[in-house]
Amino acid sequence: MAPRWASSKSWRSKTPNVFLSFLDELEARTAIEDQLKRFARAVDRQDWSRARELYHDDAFDDHGFFKGPPDAFLAHIAKLHEVQDHSMHFNTNVLIEFQSRERAFVETYVLVLQRYNDRRVTASARYLDRFECRKGEWRVAHRTLVFGDMVSEALDKPVSFPPGWTEQKHGMDDPLYTVKR
Repeated sequence: MAPRWASSKSWRSKTPNVFLSFLDELEARTAIEDQLKRFARAVDRQDWSRARELYHDDAFDDHGFFKGPPDAFLAHIAKLHEVQDHSMHFNTNVLIEFQSRERAFVETYVLVLQRYNDRRVTASARYLDRFECRKGEWRVAHRTLVFGDMVSEALDKPVSFPPGWTEQKHGMDDPLYTVKR
């Protein structure tokens, strides 16, 4: 039996009932959100093969400073990340609107923190994604990045942590890959 809120007309009237069951819809939502989270992790660890898993082969990405297919986009941002010391992408509000069982419009608010040797950059943006489920996999078919704000702050000295602290790495040498085992 579905929870009372799931059958509420006020909530459901805004979301077309395209799935046969609440569980099918929940499974699709979870798959989409997991894709978004894996992409953030992959970019922040410079794991470009994992980042590529977000996109369908014929996808298009419009990041403003880059417009084109996913392989070219990831090659472009890989060069940008080579000069960064730190990167963290935070997905916050994620709104998934299913248009069919195989298609969803997804709006994701994103906060990005990046550090270079001389400055720290904080940016807010939103991903406007068309996700499609093909061969059982939810991936992005089209992405538009909408910028909200960007602040660059000069650093007087390099960031350092006290001895014994575990420090995040902006690469595949991050503790994630050793602690996770």
